[in-house]
Amino acid sequence: MTAVSADAKSTGIDARSGVEGPAWCEPGLTARAGRYPLAVEAPVMAAVDMLVPGVSTVTRYARYYSLYWALAAYAQAVGADRDRCGRLVRRAEVGLARISQVYDSPDHVLGLTHGVEALTRLAPAEGDEFAVADSTGSGSYSPRTWGFWSQYSGPSVALGTVAVEGGALRPGRHPCPPQVVDMYAPLFAAAERGSGVCLPSAELRGLSLQQEGDSPDLEPLRAVFTATVDGRHDLAAGSGDDRTRRATLRLLARCWQLYPQAVTWLDAFAGGVAYGSTAREDPLLAGEERTEAWRGVVLRHHSVGAWRRLWADLVAAVLSIDGASRRHLHEWVSDRLPSGTVADFESDLPPTVDGHGDPYPGERELRRSDAGVATDVAVLLLGARRLETLTGAVLRRFVGGRPTFLDPRWVALLRQEFARRPVAELGRRLVDDMLAQSRRVALRKVAVRSDGTIALFSRLHERNGVYFADSREGRDNIGLRIPQLASIATQLGLLTPDPAQPVTACGRELLELPA
Repeated sequence: MTAVSADAKSTGIDARSGVEGPAWCEPGLTARAGRYPLAVEAPVMAAVDMLVPGVSTVTRYARYYSLYWALAAYAQAVGADRDRCGRLVRRAEVGLARISQVYDSPDHVLGLTHGVEALTRLAPAEGDEFAVADSTGSGSYSPRTWGFWSQYSGPSVALGTVAVEGGALRPGRHPCPPQVVDMYAPLFAAAERGSGVCLPSAELRGLSLQQEGDSPDLEPLRAVFTATVDGRHDLAAGSGDDRTRRATLRLLARCWQLYPQAVTWLDAFAGGVAYGSTAREDPLLAGEERTEAWRGVVLRHHSVGAWRRLWADLVAAVLSIDGASRRHLHEWVSDRLPSGTVADFESDLPPTVDGHGDPYPGERELRRSDAGVATDVAVLLLGARRLETLTGAVLRRFVGGRPTFLDPRWVALLRQEFARRPVAELGRRLVDDMLAQSRRVALRKVAVRSDGTIALFSRLHERNGVYFADSREGRDNIGLRIPQLASIATQLGLLTPDPAQPVTACGRELLELPA
């Protein structure tokens, strides 16, 4: 028997194990980066989800809508179950990537399809492309079981082109036209054989993104997106989602007509629905009830972005300070804000309304001379002041339902409380509120796994009064889906990126727009 030391006997630990410290057990808590750490995004995201059904921030190509539309019809015809559908989806996606790799130019405005980068990296042998569709792990084109269908599934179901039954793809409320099914037939046949795609091929070249002329899927997709039948819109036809999507698309197209000098689609859209007198003077915008909803959403979007930037900067400050305490973070924010009171600070801010009582683009004006933390605090204060001038549906969309932490009503109360106090003191309070909200959100998202371990979703952590962070937070604002909708409408031949001809003749006819 091996001798055991007296110290080991006294502690009950066998010295032969060589174990030190707490390594005798597995970690019970894991920390991961969480999304939406302040939970300020929900009102805008919920409204956008309702106002742009069938499009998300990750749906880039119209071609994929028709791919899954045709695949759902094909799966119904052959009785494909969940597993067979999953295999077909992955192989068809790899097939499209291979076609794009051969026929499309990366310098084109549309670029290359999903998966081309992975296909280039994996470099499967010609005729064996589907090996990267059927494999998993590092040898697969996508780590997700359903590949890029994961990005288009919700939008396709909302669009009504696909339904999911028992995990299998099935036709939605809009039946897929035979010509679209025929268009994909060669690709589905190759996917069923599992022998890869044979290129060059005149049939398969028609599936590339940048093919010339109208492909068979464009007209049917235009009809779905514009809620038209035989080129005409029927108010009694289609679902509420169909009518709402059409309404938002009409607003976007009309704003693009009215603001051709805008730098981005979103700038044109905001110029029409959110600021100035256009929304009440233009007959189309004034006659659409969703214009007011969009005004509230666009204005609230600025406050959401300010909070996200402030939080990202705070986390970056924690990463830059060794042993960051609350005092350190208070000093950090104080150094970035001007002297004087909150009232003095507000007196130099742009107005919230113009001379006619219409919303003034004060947030845009502030961003043009961005001063970091000071600008974000200013944007939050402008959002609180807008509560005094907005009414009706605009106000309802702007506030977003019941009061929540860090919403404009919360900032309005702070604005009153700190009016005659230093603006740096308000900044310190905002730091405290963000730290408290981040903790609330992280605790609300705590997940207990089946093995008994706990997952905490947060980049920022506190221990004994010291803050530390795992990584940086993103500073970008959440999307409103307007750029994605505009891009898809352009691919469908409804809009153009050319300010001289913002809407095509087809777009004007289907969306009933003035010339």
